[in-house]
Amino acid sequence: MALQNGTIFVRPKVTVTEEFKEPYASWKSGEIIAVKAMQEIGVKKITFYKLVREYEETL
Repeated sequence: MALQNGTIFVRPKVTVTEEFKEPYASWKSGEIIAVKAMQEIGVKKITFYKLVREYEETL
């Protein structure tokens, strides 16, 4: 029914936010490990490294 009405089912895209930048900086400087940064941001491994790549491309 929903597909017939044009409803699209997709996950919202995760983007680099201010919440990402602080744990990223701590991880990059070696203060924390990647797992800790992922926990602080609340994302999984694949999403974290995707955000890292996206963020580093903009620098």
